[in-house]
Amino acid sequence: MKSSIITVLLIVLITTISAGSDADPDIIEFRELTSGLSCAGDLFESRHTESDYISDTLLIESILYPDSVERHFYYVIPPDCDPEEQSPLFVWIHGGVSSAELRTMEPETLMERYLIPRLLSEGYLIAFPCGQVDAVWWDTVGEEGILRIVRWMKMNFSVDDSRIFIGGFSDGASGSFSIMMLRPGYFAGYLAFSGHIGVAAIDGGRATYLPGLSNRPGIVSHSDEDGLYPTEKMAPTIALAESAGAIIEYHTFQGFEHDPSYLPQMEDSIFEFLAETERVRFPGSIIWEAGEPSGCDWLMVDSIIPWPLIGGDLDYNTTLVSDRLRFGFYADWDYEGDGVFVAGVAEGDVPAARMGFQEGDVIIGFEGEDIVTLDDIGILQEGMLPGDSFAIAIDRDGEMLELQDMFNPAEYYWLLPRTGPSVRVEAVYSQNSFNITVNRFCRVRLLLHPEMVDFSSDIVVTCNSYEVFRGPVGEDYSFAMENLMENLDLERCYTAELKLNLEELLLPLM
Repeated sequence: MKSSIITVLLIVLITTISAGSDADPDIIEFRELTSGLSCAGDLFESRHTESDYISDTLLIESILYPDSVERHFYYVIPPDCDPEEQSPLFVWIHGGVSSAELRTMEPETLMERYLIPRLLSEGYLIAFPCGQVDAVWWDTVGEEGILRIVRWMKMNFSVDDSRIFIGGFSDGASGSFSIMMLRPGYFAGYLAFSGHIGVAAIDGGRATYLPGLSNRPGIVSHSDEDGLYPTEKMAPTIALAESAGAIIEYHTFQGFEHDPSYLPQMEDSIFEFLAETERVRFPGSIIWEAGEPSGCDWLMVDSIIPWPLIGGDLDYNTTLVSDRLRFGFYADWDYEGDGVFVAGVAEGDVPAARMGFQEGDVIIGFEGEDIVTLDDIGILQEGMLPGDSFAIAIDRDGEMLELQDMFNPAEYYWLLPRTGPSVRVEAVYSQNSFNITVNRFCRVRLLLHPEMVDFSSDIVVTCNSYEVFRGPVGEDYSFAMENLMENLDLERCYTAELKLNLEELLLPLM
């Protein structure tokens, strides 16, 4: 990661000296520092200048992920990008994220991708995180990787904090839903094309809750012939999210499989949405439901006390049926020979694992017919049902093997499987008064900014109709600087935090 620790330390040192040696630096110095910055990149010597800009081509960089693995990502600078003007940022996360190899991209295919040419023509910086097994969009490693890439873009370019978007197709859509329900803070909105709203909970074990989607608007789409996430099955999940408060512009298409070729029909709607959507700097109300430490904007939930329940515990959830005919192997899309090259085998009780598929196997036959491409298998399995038996032929190091198994029977599953309780927090603020409602005891933090509250007066917090805090809250330079350096969010330079243990504060009053 290109950064200058020396620059940051100099800023801190100069600020400390100017504030006096017998106390922490005065918060006024922090305000003067941040007011003099045009973007977060001004904090770093490595910030790109116009002479560094190579526009309209795919560029590559690497960052260190929280699992100590360095992974590359790609980015593109729009034409005529002015380093002195703030640019919106779009973070495009790809599909097929669970492969063993880290995703690569080819510069010559950049302009063939749907939406990318117009994003660049409209002045968007674009970042392309690259995921793989152990760093998927909905695990904590891949999730943090996305956020670190956003920070890298802020360090190197003049990014408009209020206009950062995330989106993608298939797994990219599922990952966008996950980010919005767990870590939405940086983003103004999202695009989710042909994804599944429950993947983070089902495959990643994450505590995702639909009310979280009430805090950011999104555009979502599905198509009727999609073999993975057809409209018939997915539309009810979107309606359920909307009943939980999600702000979704929903599009459905006929005659399209699991393929983004319908996106040109949405292009005008998408860019109208992007042009009209900005992140609200300090929203007056937040609804947040958490089953793990997380938060949205100025509200953070740090821990949950499972029992007792002190309010309603409605979970927006439903059951779905999985009746897709799944083999359970990953295909190598770059393989140029006849047949389907097996790049990996999915975990769990799937046919490919039961039959002993190995990486490097080539599928050459299915149900007695020769196989040249994966589409051939799809055609031959038309009309087959869950539980049906099949025969498959593979080439393993020159030896042909005939194998038999059966597709898994249909299974019912929860859209959002639960492994523990959640806390639902409804919080509003006006001037110096915060009103919070919770259904369980929890520890929360309120992040404060001088444009939200008057620090010269008491702050009052009411929870479940009981006053749990009244008093002054002082701005804190150390917190403000740490928050700035962690998030690089000049729009939200919080200068104080108020920590509230609602069990200790609320229980004696009840």
